[in-house]
Formats: sequence, C-alpha cells, structure tokens
Amino acid sequence: MKLRYAILSILLLIACSNRNTPQAVAEDFIYNYYKLANQETALQLSYGQATEKLEAEIVRLQDVRAPGDPGPEMPKMEYKQTGKEVANEVENIEHILFDYKLTIKNSVGTTTHTRNVVITTENIEGQWKVVNFDEY
Repeated sequence: MKLRYAILSILLLIACSNRNTPQAVAEDFIYNYYKLANQETALQLSYGQATEKLEAEIVRLQDVRAPGDPGPEMPKMEYKQTGKEVANEVENIEHILFDYKLTIKNSVGTTTHTRNVVITTENIEGQWKVVNFDEY
C-alpha cells in the first residue's frame, strides 16, 4: 500500500509540467500532508518553520507508524482553496498565503469535521516551498 502512495506521488509530480509555483506547492502540500497523511513527502515541499513542525510530528509518530506507512485507513477528505493573499514584502522576501477549507467525512459520507488551513509559501533559492502552515 505504501509503495502505491509513493508511486502515485512521484507520478503526480512528474506528470505536471511546472510544479514550482506557489499555488502548485501549496496544493501538493495539502494533498500529501492532509489528504494522504504523508509527512515525508510533505517534508520535501517544506522549509523553515514548516520543516520543524513536520520533523517534530514524524518523531512523535515514529512509535506508532513506520516511515512511509500511511497508517490506518484515512477518512474521506476534501479540500477547497478559499483565498489567496500576497503578504507585504519584508527585506525583499515575498510570502504568498493560501487559505483552504478541509471537509472530513466518515465512511458513509457524513461531514464530521471542518478545518481552515493557512499555507504560507516563499521562494527559497528558486524553489517555492511551504514555510509555515496552521489550522484554525
């Protein structure tokens, strides 16, 4: 099962022509981190504070989940971008923030939770990365 998710992630990245945009990186992060619960793949898309959060989470989960193991069956999750904002440049650094609404449903399709997520992206040496993410 984990091989299938790894192959799917790789094919997804290869199939799309230019994934080095703030929008694409935010979408890939949401898909891998929230929908697939794949911290290792999300880690490759991160930098700075986002990397620190993911690494800490991987350490917390290492006793209950082997690296690359998707864990138990995930509930159905849908996500939709609800906003985008270009933050003020500070010291020539541009941050682009994306707002998403996550809808989590149980096996019969009933919505059980909703979450709002903010993904902050930044261009790091020519590569767009997720530098922070937060839920509310």
